[in-house]
Amino acid sequence: MRDFIIPALSVSISYDRGVGYFTSNWLRLAAGGLKQLAFNGGHARIIASPKLSREDCDALARGMEARLEPIVIKSLSGTLAELECNLEDDTLAALSWMVADGLLDFRIAVAAAELDGDFHDKFGVFGDGHNAVAFRGSPNDSERAFRNYESISAYYSWLDPREAERVAQEQDRFDAIWENRDPNLRVYDVPEAVRRELIEITGRLPRPYQRPAAKNEDRWRHQREAIAAFLDARRGVLEMATGTGKTRTALSILNELHARKLIGGAIVVAYGTDLLDQWNKELLQRTSFPVYRDYADRKETLSYLNASQDAVLLLSRQNLPKLLPKLSAETQRRTLLVFDEVHGMGSASLVSSLDGRLENFVYRLGLSATPERAYDTSGNDFVARAIGPVIFRFTLEQAISRGILCKFDYVALDYAFSDDDRAAVRQAIRRHHAKARTSTPSPVELLYQDLARIRKLSKEKLEPFREFVEAHSETLKRCLIFVETADYGALVQEILMSHAVDYHTYYGDDDRINLKRFANGRLECLVTCKRISEGIDISSVASIVLFSSARARLETVQRLGRCLRIDPDNPSKRALVVDFVRTDDLGPDENDLESTADIERRDWFRTLSKDHAHINGGIAS
Repeated sequence: MRDFIIPALSVSISYDRGVGYFTSNWLRLAAGGLKQLAFNGGHARIIASPKLSREDCDALARGMEARLEPIVIKSLSGTLAELECNLEDDTLAALSWMVADGLLDFRIAVAAAELDGDFHDKFGVFGDGHNAVAFRGSPNDSERAFRNYESISAYYSWLDPREAERVAQEQDRFDAIWENRDPNLRVYDVPEAVRRELIEITGRLPRPYQRPAAKNEDRWRHQREAIAAFLDARRGVLEMATGTGKTRTALSILNELHARKLIGGAIVVAYGTDLLDQWNKELLQRTSFPVYRDYADRKETLSYLNASQDAVLLLSRQNLPKLLPKLSAETQRRTLLVFDEVHGMGSASLVSSLDGRLENFVYRLGLSATPERAYDTSGNDFVARAIGPVIFRFTLEQAISRGILCKFDYVALDYAFSDDDRAAVRQAIRRHHAKARTSTPSPVELLYQDLARIRKLSKEKLEPFREFVEAHSETLKRCLIFVETADYGALVQEILMSHAVDYHTYYGDDDRINLKRFANGRLECLVTCKRISEGIDISSVASIVLFSSARARLETVQRLGRCLRIDPDNPSKRALVVDFVRTDDLGPDENDLESTADIERRDWFRTLSKDHAHINGGIAS
């Protein structure tokens, strides 16, 4: 405690601890370090095992509804109630205030039924924002542990790559447990009733540390305005720029409607495992609802339907039509229906299977940074009719000016179509006109899509990119590169291999581990496609490269949002967007909107970045 725990706490801004037993006596012994952690503006996360019998652990493992069983609350109340009488006054005040201020958080872990035991691990990670120390070993967090013969092993991220990898493994393991992704454990938030019982103590004692400087909460007032708009309208779309808190706003609406007893729970409809997993994480952290999942290999709809209490179902978009017949009219009336990336609900297949079937849901909430579907009037009409119109807007421009998203520099690299590209354009146009003379003409939108694909796959972009990264290799650090196809990505990789940068691809489910490695900083660069465009929050992304970019703002805004999130570890972050703009003259048949997409996008980016000077091969400042 004297030589390791307290000194490490004192220089840390994060402390993640998994421990079999956690008692108030440990807090008394570590008081000096905990106070300094608070002075540093730090945050501690602790996963501990409740003092429950084996039978209690088995009961907790009986499905997701066991999260709020009275036995959990009873056990935790007994454990935390001892703090007031066992801790010294200043330590009690420190603990109470840190919980009240959100600087300290607890979660409770119990073993899955098949283990027939307890969460009994002991490990932890200290971090100062740059380096980290991981440790593991036999002591519990109790006073007796420091009277026993105990030992720990410690690993230091700055010593050598093997030590750094061990630290990263311990951090990954803690995160997996915290986020309820370890199949051997069930992890629960401390019940709100228990948290309030503890916080009630705070009024008796002065705060024993300087509270970190208050953030400018007024810049987030758009969330309160969005909540008020939905509560008034009861249905509609919140159009909020990526990174401005759409998910948290939706969770606040869910909690408010439930507190008013207007709903019993919610169904969240989204597309993609990554996005649905992120919803699961946010729901576990910010609500007390049991969460069931029906996507990928999760098949928990039946458990959700049989749940004995209010709950939330996370549902893959394509599964919604099959679910509706299983829900009674009363259940639909008392369920908040949330559509993330709501523009996706306008696809032809969903329109045909859902039109006229959502009216029983009184509360229908759509979320999107760009709800308008390009070239799809019928899809847009369905979203407005079935889910609701846009009832609140908060734009990228507003988010950047208010400091919610970071500013960025814009670089447009010039390229010109090759003879092959021009031939492909002429062929696409001829094919469209030939089809137009038949009894089944193709819509012009298909021509636009063909022309867009030719532009996205032009190999003439590769050489300007090669020259740019030769002059600005720092662009490849914390960088996302968007390509149209894996084959095109292979051409980009040839350029990356000439630079000493750790990169990988992320195209399909088999590559999901690479997204995790990129998020954790173990990859500097990720070559990807549209699968990462929606809903993924990696605040350290510093630059994006847009080999593939659509005329429609939908895709561009989402990809831009990947690099504009404020990075807590880099408060002075200024992002970089590298784009490609076709500058050769258009052919005589190229008088459509799609052919001028690069120019329109360049002008918009310049306005948004406030950097109006076009510098080919350099960064505008």
